[in-house]
Amino acid sequence: MDKNNFEAFTNLPALKKNAIQLCGQEFIDSLTKKGLYTKDSKFWEEINKKLNIPNDAYEIKQAREQAERQQLLLEKKAKEQAETQRLLTNKKEIFSKNRKDWKITVFELPESDIFGRNFLAECTKEPDLIKTTWFYNNQEEAYHRACNLADEFEVQQESLRIFQERYAVMKPLYLMIIYLSSGDQHNEYLNNSCEKSKENFTGVNCWNGFDFEIINALVAEGLLEFSSNKNKLIMRKQAMKAAREVLNKINIDGVNRLLKQREYHEEYINYISELDIINEEE
Repeated sequence: MDKNNFEAFTNLPALKKNAIQLCGQEFIDSLTKKGLYTKDSKFWEEINKKLNIPNDAYEIKQAREQAERQQLLLEKKAKEQAETQRLLTNKKEIFSKNRKDWKITVFELPESDIFGRNFLAECTKEPDLIKTTWFYNNQEEAYHRACNLADEFEVQQESLRIFQERYAVMKPLYLMIIYLSSGDQHNEYLNNSCEKSKENFTGVNCWNGFDFEIINALVAEGLLEFSSNKNKLIMRKQAMKAAREVLNKINIDGVNRLLKQREYHEEYINYISELDIINEEE
């Protein structure tokens, strides 16, 4: 650490010749007579005392350099933001095309010393949805990236729609399963009592996953089976049929719609294959 403080304070490598330059030959010789050499931490401790170098010189330099780097980043960001605003203010439309429900517009930008790329594209969709691509070398590249951006957005929206549709149904089902799988939690130190009561009841919790005992029982019944690597559960036909029968009886908005989407499962459940016959015989 003493070497680091010397280098941070003097901006010189921790070498004997630099110590002589700053402290003088006589002082260095006095340290040598004491058996202190540049490899010794005590040597640099004495040098730092001679030069009045603070013990935290290295930390101070590190903090200063970090602050300088941070300031440079802030200045760079501000410069880029100002340049971006200038380019957008002075952009010039080249062409516009309708694609599906989107309007793709390609713009040419003024020359820029910072970005060096002169084209961007905007994807707009009614009523007020706008997606922007940034700084491409040519108009074709900007246009195709905008098309991809619009397609990616549509895929994300469709995935979100499917999730929200499933979540509306799965939410109450999951809450029921988690609630029924949970156990009561009591704080036995409250009210100085080891007995369970409403005063020391702290809620319910369960493992983050299915109840293993129930899963194993369902496997033993032949309703479920584990995949080869044990990380997935596979439902047998009897289990699918039982699940659909229960869901048909539950009064939750959206259940019928989800069952309708999987109506083809009924054909699979009712179809008897040769493998089914063999399994039955076994």
